Amino acid sequence: MSKSEERELFFEHIKKIYMQNPDFEVTPDTIYNELKLFNVQDGKQMRISNDNLIKIQARLSNYFRKRELAICFSKGPFFAIENRNGYDDKTFYDKINTSIKLYIACDIKNLYNVTSLVFNYMIDENIITQSKIAKEMRNDVLVVRVSTMEEAEKVSKFVNSLDYNSLVSYNPYILSDGKVGMTYDGTLSYNNTLSLLMNSYFNTKKNSNSLDKSTMEDFVNFIKREVLFCINDSEYLHNNYYDIDYGKEGDFIKTADVIIGNLDGTLNKANLEGIQVKKGENIGGNSVFYENKEKLLYVIYRLSNYYDIDYVHRLLMDYCKNGNADIFTRRDLIRDIIVREFSPYELKLTIIDIGDKTLEECISLTKEKYDDDQCVFAISKLLLNKELDGFTRDNGVRNKLGLIVPKEWLGSVVISGLDENSKRMVDIIDNISLENKNIVMKNINRIQKEGLSNVIGEIDDLTKDIIELSKYIYEYYIERMRKEEEKKSGKKY
Repeated sequence: MSKSEERELFFEHIKKIYMQNPDFEVTPDTIYNELKLFNVQDGKQMRISNDNLIKIQARLSNYFRKRELAICFSKGPFFAIENRNGYDDKTFYDKINTSIKLYIACDIKNLYNVTSLVFNYMIDENIITQSKIAKEMRNDVLVVRVSTMEEAEKVSKFVNSLDYNSLVSYNPYILSDGKVGMTYDGTLSYNNTLSLLMNSYFNTKKNSNSLDKSTMEDFVNFIKREVLFCINDSEYLHNNYYDIDYGKEGDFIKTADVIIGNLDGTLNKANLEGIQVKKGENIGGNSVFYENKEKLLYVIYRLSNYYDIDYVHRLLMDYCKNGNADIFTRRDLIRDIIVREFSPYELKLTIIDIGDKTLEECISLTKEKYDDDQCVFAISKLLLNKELDGFTRDNGVRNKLGLIVPKEWLGSVVISGLDENSKRMVDIIDNISLENKNIVMKNINRIQKEGLSNVIGEIDDLTKDIIELSKYIYEYYIERMRKEEEKKSGKKY
């Protein structure tokens, strides 16, 4: 059974718990407990027996207390071992709090031997680590944190070279590298964050009486929406995910990004390393995702020097779909910037954000040069045929929008700030037949020439609906610009 199939199996397991217990409050702790005991053998879901491991912990403690550099202590339900490699507390924890987290597949029969070999290897190789062994058997019984992806790959290679087979594997929501699962969670718990998001998703479906329509794809889209809400409003995060302390918002967003990458199949080691090394602790000013806009603009502009814009857009969309950064040229450090700074989801999110701000500028300059009606018709043409020629060329904003945002993503730019009904209307417009689009387009061009008031009684309902939606979008951007200006000036109008 593939990891994707295992994820589906667990997802359906949790879905069943909700559906069979409509009056029972399913908490994140419930999901977390099910997740840590989840295992698959011979294609069947098995529940791990939570055997006591205190004796194994004691043997490991007695052994490693004799080794120089090893620090042993209890940490909640875990026994922990550290190798600080001579670093002071602050430096060590700075490295650990931004570490790559490894889940090593191991059953109770092999636990002592594998743990001893791995810890000794890391000490001998001067690998900075904080590692832990659970007090009871679970699929994350052996967890290792190391400071860099290079060290993570060394440890993973060593583990995969060991001659043992485990009846227990790490949970399937983690990037797989043989016997080792890799992830990032900063100062948080990856499994707890996943449990919080899954609980929020299923409660949303429960409250809307649509549990039966819960799917993995829908869950991925839910997380993406939650990330957007959290980025735009830090209080939304704390109001809905109360387990996340203030100051840990950035780690929540980055961990959610890792989860998204695992679920949609775009995460790889390079992307994971990029998320790990990325700076940004706050979300109030969108610093987590949008601190590197200029770097992305640089990438797009440099790519456009080598390729036509359609090919550049295909590169960007393919990366967001497949997560393979090898499709980018190494020239001008383009591939390196992509790998280091942008996961697939971050890349698309940043493009949409830049596109949103550029569209706002297009509307502002078009209104300034022409009038409100021209802006409405320009938006109508964008919605219908992804055409931008209704906007002014002034200041190069129209060309900038067309360069940065693939046509296929222009709809995502437009809907980024709209309510759900308006978003659904945009989706409906996207799915109109080509024949009907051509009819509506003729109407829109006619309206531009003759004026809306002269032809309003002669145009079809679909055209009217598109114009009304365009007016709504236009008013949304105008109101947003007014508020931005009000905030800058400190005046209220």
